[in-house]
Amino acid sequence: MEINMNPDVRVYWTATALYGLAALFYILAFIKKKEKFADLGINFAWTGFIVHALGTFYPAITHKYTHICSFYKVIGGTVVMGMFVFLAASLAKKAIRPAGLLIMPVSFGLMVLGGLMPCHPLGPSPVYKGWQLWGHVTGAGFNFGFASLAAAMGVLYLLKEAKGKTGYPYDQLPELEVLDRLNYRFVLVAFIFASTMVSFGSLWSFMKFGMVKKTLMLAGIVWGFWSIYAFALASRWFFHWHGRRLALYSPFALLLVFLFLFYMAPFREKNYHSGPFFSPYNLQENMKPYIKDMESTIKPDKPISTPAKVDKVAKLLDNKE
Repeated sequence: MEINMNPDVRVYWTATALYGLAALFYILAFIKKKEKFADLGINFAWTGFIVHALGTFYPAITHKYTHICSFYKVIGGTVVMGMFVFLAASLAKKAIRPAGLLIMPVSFGLMVLGGLMPCHPLGPSPVYKGWQLWGHVTGAGFNFGFASLAAAMGVLYLLKEAKGKTGYPYDQLPELEVLDRLNYRFVLVAFIFASTMVSFGSLWSFMKFGMVKKTLMLAGIVWGFWSIYAFALASRWFFHWHGRRLALYSPFALLLVFLFLFYMAPFREKNYHSGPFFSPYNLQENMKPYIKDMESTIKPDKPISTPAKVDKVAKLLDNKE
């Protein structure tokens, strides 16, 4: 497997390594029951986030793309927004810091997976085309962040239930009622961002494609995603899901979020949100719209055919099918 090492990819892997160190120190804190390891973990998480955010948003703002890759961009963008949510929440309330026991290993694993998955060169990313998609992607990233926090509160609630445990994180955890309340609040915010995500995504799809079968299918899928947290809130309000029930459901809901993420990614030029494990990616067809824009960087000595142009573009981006 060849790993592309263009500039923004080097930034991606640097952030991944820092997240890995943060995850390692959180795991050590849990094993050794020492808070000092968790303090190191949160510091590495902040460092990784700063590096990751610069590497993610600078190309998006300046349009200076060096490596446009489907799955890598989806995972990286999702994790950086989720990491912002976790770090901001832990800065506002120290009792949330132990959530890194779940969030940091999960984020590190997603980053590694996103970097190693087969990469499809796309040209200018479709994510940046249209204000509706900015709302859609932002909603998705922050939904992931608050869904992760809700899942972490659920796990911490279950740990707190185990009587007689001392050391980190047990001594730092608030009362069960507080953890349950935090879990509910994060579920509520995750629901709000899920609503934002599906509303903007559906709006963009209807405006671009109209009322066609594909649009209705995509709308059905994303509103199915929305129902994950709608169900949690309905259960809380009408069936009095408190404590252990919501604590068990929140990690399960995060797992469902992952399943939707994997099914819907990566982006494709003509078939948005078609999963990497489904229909094969057609490099030639998906690169055609961008060949003219990129020919100036290829500078061929003589006219070349479309397949040859595609090969040169792929070589230029240092990607292999």
